[in-house]
Amino acid sequence: MINQFIIVIPEILLASLAMVMQIVAVYTKNASRQIALATTLLGLGIVYYMLYFVPEYELGFTLSFATSPAISLFKAIVLGLALMSLVVYRDIAKIANSKLKIEFITLVLLSTLGVFISISARDFMLLFCGLELQALSGYALAAFNTKSSKSSEAGLKYFILGALMSGLMLLGISFLYGFSGSIKFFEIRDALNGFNIGLIVGSVLVLSAILFKLSAAPLHIWTPDVYEGAPISAVTYFAVAQKIGMLVVLINITDGVIGDYTQVSNELIKIVAILSMIVGSLGAIRQVSLKRLMAYSTVLNVGYVLVGVCLHSPEGNYAAFVYMLIYVIGVMGFFACIVALFGLKSDEATFEDLQGIAGSRKTLAAAISIIMFSMIGLPPLAGFFGKYYIFYNAVAEGEIVLAIIGVLTSVIAAFYYLKIIKCMYFMEPTRAVIIIPTKRGLWIVTVLTLAFILFFFTFAQEYIL
Repeated sequence: MINQFIIVIPEILLASLAMVMQIVAVYTKNASRQIALATTLLGLGIVYYMLYFVPEYELGFTLSFATSPAISLFKAIVLGLALMSLVVYRDIAKIANSKLKIEFITLVLLSTLGVFISISARDFMLLFCGLELQALSGYALAAFNTKSSKSSEAGLKYFILGALMSGLMLLGISFLYGFSGSIKFFEIRDALNGFNIGLIVGSVLVLSAILFKLSAAPLHIWTPDVYEGAPISAVTYFAVAQKIGMLVVLINITDGVIGDYTQVSNELIKIVAILSMIVGSLGAIRQVSLKRLMAYSTVLNVGYVLVGVCLHSPEGNYAAFVYMLIYVIGVMGFFACIVALFGLKSDEATFEDLQGIAGSRKTLAAAISIIMFSMIGLPPLAGFFGKYYIFYNAVAEGEIVLAIIGVLTSVIAAFYYLKIIKCMYFMEPTRAVIIIPTKRGLWIVTVLTLAFILFFFTFAQEYIL
């Protein structure tokens, strides 16, 4: 019993920290909220430290909760991205000269806890609880700016569509349980060895809910509107940390539940990957808002990730995870730069706002350019190695069509990534540029993301190629 609780110490600490922060929110005044945030960051550091004190692969709580060094690595990455999101939120509050809202911190902590539970879950009841915890927190984060009608609309739209997909996921789980007699992953996988229409329907419904949370086409409809309406501090979180967690959950389902039933784990995901690449590349061309642009960019890059997943091999899964990690770190850096450039106006930032910005904000313009070149896939930046590894594995597995579509959509996507650089360097500003002193936290986040993108090649040879 003691060993079982040892493996959930990080989750216990996160839950305790979230509850403490909510109590602190009631009793602290504005002056002491910076101390509360510093305490939160310290607590997250302790959770990060505890992730390295886990045993080798172990299943606890009646084979429902798994832990291993690899799972701890996934959680550490999610935690690091959540910490960066909190830093971005703190600096937005500083720029606005407004008090920190501890409720935002609590929601991020609870959502991160939900992602942790989802990653470790090995039965569907625990998985559903983890997914709902992170999803409900995401709905509240999207609607966090109560003074904005767009934020309220984003939260409502996200909630309604998310509730619909949660209902479909529960229906899928009921099919899986009804036809297999179990909610545990490995027992359902054993039942899927032979053809069973009930298990197939259940698998498709569960996969649909997970692909919805990943923003994969055609289940991406919520993404542009929610990205545009939600506060940029909230978008920074659920566009990066939640995406990493959902990818790990998807791999757990395809490998641990569906197994070798390739009509679902391969063919279905292949179709979704093709749709995501096409919709993401074409949908972004006519966008004006930078946040909507990144929403369609997310759909496109999730398509590349799904190319790796549909290969249904350890190499494909590894390529998908590496690519997703590279992409979300680039997104984190991009949003940090946008906040540093526009401050409170980041939520309404457009291409027009970027025009001529390189003349007065040379460093930030250079940082955005590097991130864009990485997303295009230019060597020797991290994005090049991510795309190379995805497409190389697709060709090696005989999926030539997927590789060709991926390359073609990358060329199309280069149009709007280069458009950002064109606006910054080759167009005259249409309005006066307001210089906002860049806060220390934003600099740290930007430097860390750029260091990852620029120096990824130093260990790509060992871990990727």
